[in-house]
Amino acid sequence: MSTDDDTPTSVEPAALPPATGQEPVAEVAPEPATPPPPDPGRPAPADAGPTAPASPTGTDTAETDDHRGHAPALEAWKRERQSGDAAGEAKGEDESWTNEASDERGGGGQGGGSTFRNVGQTVYGDHAMMFNFQLPDGRQITVLRSQRTEASLREAETTYVTVEGFAEARRQLEERRVLLLRGTAGTGRRTTAELLLAGVVGFDRVVGIENTDAGVTLTQLAGQDGLLVEGHGTVLELPAAGAVGMATLRIFEKLAHDAGAYVVIVEDREDSPDPALAPYTFAHRQPPVENVLGRHLLRLLTRAGRCLDGCTPCSGECRTRFVARCLAHDRVRTELFTHPQPAPTVELARSLAGWSGVDEELEDALGGLSRHRRDFAARLLSAAGDPDDPLETPRRRSFQIAYATFHSHPLTDVFDAGELLLGILRAVESGSEQTVRVVFDGGVEQLLRTWSGEPRLATVESGEQPRRALLADPRLLLDVLDVVWNDFDGVRLPLLFWLDRLVLGPRAAVRRRAAEVTGWLATYDFDEVCNTMIRRWAADGRGTVRQAAAWALDVATADPRLLGRIRGRVRDWVRSSDPLLHDTAARAYGTRIGQLAPEEAVQELRTLASRKDLNASASVARTLVTLYGVAPEVTWQALVTWSGDGLQRLRVHAARGLTLLAGERASPPEETRPLLLTATGAFTPDHSELVALWQTALADPTTAFRAWKELHGWIRLADDGAALADLVVDLVGRMLVGRIAARGRFHLREWSPGSATARRLYGPGAPGGAAAPIPTSGGTP
Repeated sequence: MSTDDDTPTSVEPAALPPATGQEPVAEVAPEPATPPPPDPGRPAPADAGPTAPASPTGTDTAETDDHRGHAPALEAWKRERQSGDAAGEAKGEDESWTNEASDERGGGGQGGGSTFRNVGQTVYGDHAMMFNFQLPDGRQITVLRSQRTEASLREAETTYVTVEGFAEARRQLEERRVLLLRGTAGTGRRTTAELLLAGVVGFDRVVGIENTDAGVTLTQLAGQDGLLVEGHGTVLELPAAGAVGMATLRIFEKLAHDAGAYVVIVEDREDSPDPALAPYTFAHRQPPVENVLGRHLLRLLTRAGRCLDGCTPCSGECRTRFVARCLAHDRVRTELFTHPQPAPTVELARSLAGWSGVDEELEDALGGLSRHRRDFAARLLSAAGDPDDPLETPRRRSFQIAYATFHSHPLTDVFDAGELLLGILRAVESGSEQTVRVVFDGGVEQLLRTWSGEPRLATVESGEQPRRALLADPRLLLDVLDVVWNDFDGVRLPLLFWLDRLVLGPRAAVRRRAAEVTGWLATYDFDEVCNTMIRRWAADGRGTVRQAAAWALDVATADPRLLGRIRGRVRDWVRSSDPLLHDTAARAYGTRIGQLAPEEAVQELRTLASRKDLNASASVARTLVTLYGVAPEVTWQALVTWSGDGLQRLRVHAARGLTLLAGERASPPEETRPLLLTATGAFTPDHSELVALWQTALADPTTAFRAWKELHGWIRLADDGAALADLVVDLVGRMLVGRIAARGRFHLREWSPGSATARRLYGPGAPGGAAAPIPTSGGTP
């Protein structure tokens, strides 16, 4: 073991405990001074598997898998929750660099992550990024900036119903560069603000800023450099309690003039403003909802190319008649004027766009509306069962909750999870070790039955094998969670305990879905869920459980109000003395937490990479790969800077990041090229920097084996294209010099029989001196 605390070595025991479920792998030994045999640095298999981790509650694992152990396990879990003790000090296998198969981030099987993957994107808008500002009192605040794409704004324009006073508001904006738009939420005020700006600056230059800290005033924001983007129009939304005075408006007027920008400040109120503000103010009133419904419905039908009357050819007049019929239909009008705001009106248009036009099928079409879905979920879970069978109702409810939670998963997952939930609920109800019947009598159809006139919970069986849970409307998952959490107070703790057991289980896809559901519940009660679940997982001894904490936080960011608190928690973990929390923080920055603020994420990753306890971990490197996809230039510059740093640990993490990135392929239509040899966004790595990073990765004892493997992959890809082959030959010829020249010649000789590109590099006239004499077989290269 090295005596230099600044130098990570692969023979040093991993500071992080490994994650369960995989065989341990011995550390990579440093490479000898002489060139190695064909598989240098390959980790040797360990002699024995990991010791089974102790249960976090102190109960035997087998016992917790049986309903008879739920009562004591739940009581022990409650005590841990109250005391704040971290769960699971067990040492399982971690996301170790030496274990190539240990990356559990990808979702763990079919179904994992699909339902929650896009949660929050519509909240944040297009190309969202977080920015930090320092207030004069020392506080750091965060704002969320997003830019609308030209295509999305032009689509909004096609369905926009012009509000009264729009032209005058645009004239005010052009004249003063700042406009105070006053109107209540849900009236379409944001779209009006964006289209006002688009008409002044262009459809590709509209950005939005949302302050995630309710305690920050607009005046404080006005003093921040860089708040407005030059040549762009900005929509700035105030918190509900915010108010604007003349002094603030004049500050923004000057800022906008200086930046060549325009700004619309959206204020959440309708009362009459100070008369002095009149030159800056536009009172926004929502347009007639009939017009909104008609415009959106006609657009949806036209975009789908739907013909309602079987016209040959279809001129579109049938769509106009269908829209008029919908607007005159008593049931549609009742629905429309019950919720006369633009957002529910647009949702109604989407439902009607799928209506067949048959009156008897109208209720089915309207059943997809969010308010109807939640009402349906509440009726479903509240329905009483057979009075002669006391287990029928809890058995059915447990299965229905599990079915909704594990939408798209195999029914095996649903049955197992439902049985576990039933046992937990029975233990809570009886408070004893009473044996319960856990066989789901009546079959899936009986457990999912609804009543006459009710919509279906599950969709028609697809015939896929294995059979999967398929909700009639995938959005019912969130509605069922909403009902269970908010309507059944006594179920909250058992529900959390159930999710905790699932995360500690062996199935990767089940673990991910349970973590994502936990993250969604955190949007209902962040402190309760974070302290009870996520914080404990973050300090768990198993890498798989720590990854679950990162997944949960990722989903919780769907609520912009939680962004500041979540980022604060993760920063606290970075600065803690707990190596397990350090690892979880590194994983968390690989989610939307880091993707929304990549510069901050890279800065915090540098702090983590500088510490000894992540020497053997791949968490930092894997997160760098994720960040490269959203902020390639920032991530690449971090790799280059770390690679030249005097701290050996940073150089090792940079080499690992390069090695993992080298294994990534470009997006279609260039999927046959390495990612690092194509443009990501508008950025392509500098070839000289790329060569230098490759040389470090190929020479470092902790990355050499995998780096040479990835380089071989590049050479094989180059065999399929002349242009790529020329580029790879040039780059590899520049890499294989100096201390790795001999090893490079050795590998090229081994690869040459199956690769024309390797033969070009190995043969006479090869670039970079690679054509030096190669020893015969059996010699020392």
